[in-house]
Amino acid sequence: MTPEITAIAYLLASVLFIISLSGLASPKSARRGNLMGMAGMIVAITATLLSPSMTNFKWITIALLIGGSVGMVIALRISMTNLPQLIAAFHSLVGMAAVLVAAVALYSPEAFGLGQFGHIRPSRLIEMSLGTIIGAITFSGSVIAFAKLQGIMGGNPLIFSGQKYVNGLIALTMIAAG
Repeated sequence: MTPEITAIAYLLASVLFIISLSGLASPKSARRGNLMGMAGMIVAITATLLSPSMTNFKWITIALLIGGSVGMVIALRISMTNLPQLIAAFHSLVGMAAVLVAAVALYSPEAFGLGQFGHIRPSRLIEMSLGTIIGAITFSGSVIAFAKLQGIMGGNPLIFSGQKYVNGLIALTMIAAG
């Protein structure tokens, strides 16, 4: 598979994921949304496995086994009546995946066609930073949503004096780290 076809396949997978999310907005279209999400994942995995830069199947196999195992454990422990918790739990994994993909891209940019380690274009570094920040926020927010929906954590907001300053400091630290 040529790099151009791989890029088109990833674009198609992204479109299918977006359609999937819109389908999950309503119980009437949830089945279609799930099917679109599964189709997107099949396209993305196939494109990755057939990509010319894919030379080490060991790590992708390990990642699939770990991700599949974690997903299966979560799905088996949460009943269907607790579907919002299940979605929050799985959504947290999506956020963590974004963080991990950005980290791998930073330390192994040649695998993503981004250049060599230490020599990545600034625009790509910004993309990786944004992916990491958005993924981390998605992960932590989804974990909190799961905990609240599951009753592990109270529903009242946690407020303390100086909170705006702490939040600002965290935001500035994330920007500086990026």
